[in-house]
Amino acid sequence: MHRRTAFAASVAALVVFAACSSGSDDGAEQTLPDITLLTTTTTTTVPVFEPADDPADDPADTLDDTTTTVEETTTVPTTTVPPTTTTVPDESADAPFDLELTGVGAAAFGADPDGIIGFISSFIGGPTVDTGYVDPFEFGACAGTQARRVFWGSLMLEFGDASDVANGRLHFYAYQYGSLDPAGLAPGTPPDLATPEGITYGSTVAELLQAYPASTFIEEDEFLPTTFIVNDNLRGHLTGLTDLDTVTMITGGLPCEG
Repeated sequence: MHRRTAFAASVAALVVFAACSSGSDDGAEQTLPDITLLTTTTTTTVPVFEPADDPADDPADTLDDTTTTVEETTTVPTTTVPPTTTTVPDESADAPFDLELTGVGAAAFGADPDGIIGFISSFIGGPTVDTGYVDPFEFGACAGTQARRVFWGSLMLEFGDASDVANGRLHFYAYQYGSLDPAGLAPGTPPDLATPEGITYGSTVAELLQAYPASTFIEEDEFLPTTFIVNDNLRGHLTGLTDLDTVTMITGGLPCEG
C-alpha cells in the first residue's frame, strides 16, 4: 500500500511542475524538457499457503526405509520308510497253485511266456535261473527254433515257439517239479507243490497208485530212471518200483528231453 501512495505523489508533482512552467512566459514558445517516466514495478508478496496437515507428515503416505527380511520356512512331512524285507516261503503254508494236467495253476499251456513268468513270480518271487531263448537242441531233440527254461529252484517252466500245444509263436508248454539229485530240492524251490490229487516230491509209489490207479511204469534203463505215466500230460520219475519208493520228479506237458 505504501508503494502505491508514493507512486501517486510522484505523478502529481510532475503535473504541478509542468503547469508552473507553462504559466511563467505568456506568448513565448516554451520548450518542455523531455520527461522520462520511470517504470515502477510493483511486487506483491503472496503468502504461501501451508495446509495444516502436510501430506508428507501423514504416516499413511510415509514409506518406511527399513527393510524387513522374512525367512520362508518349508515344513516337510516326515516319511517313515519301512525296512527292506525278504520274503521266504513258509514251508507250513499251503502251496500257491497245483501241478495241473493243463499247466501250473491258472498258468495254462499255450499262454504268453511273460505273463506266465509274472504270474508265478507274484506267488513265489523271481526266478533263480533263466536261460533266455536258445537253440532247442541245447535241451534235447525238440522242434522249433527257440526254447527257454526258467527255474525257481527245482521248479522249471519251459517255453518255445513249437510244441504239441502251438506253433509259430512263443508260448508255455511244459513244467517239471522235483530233483533227481539225491541231495534233494534246490534252494529257492517253492515247497509242497502237488497235483490236485496230492502227489508231490517224496510221495510213495503206494500213494501214487492210490491217486492214479491206472498209472503205468517203466523200469529204469541206461538212459532214463524209473518212470511213471498217468497220461500224455502227466508223468514223472521214481526211485524204484516198491511201495516205499518215492517220486523224485513230476512233469507236466512234453518238455525237451535228451
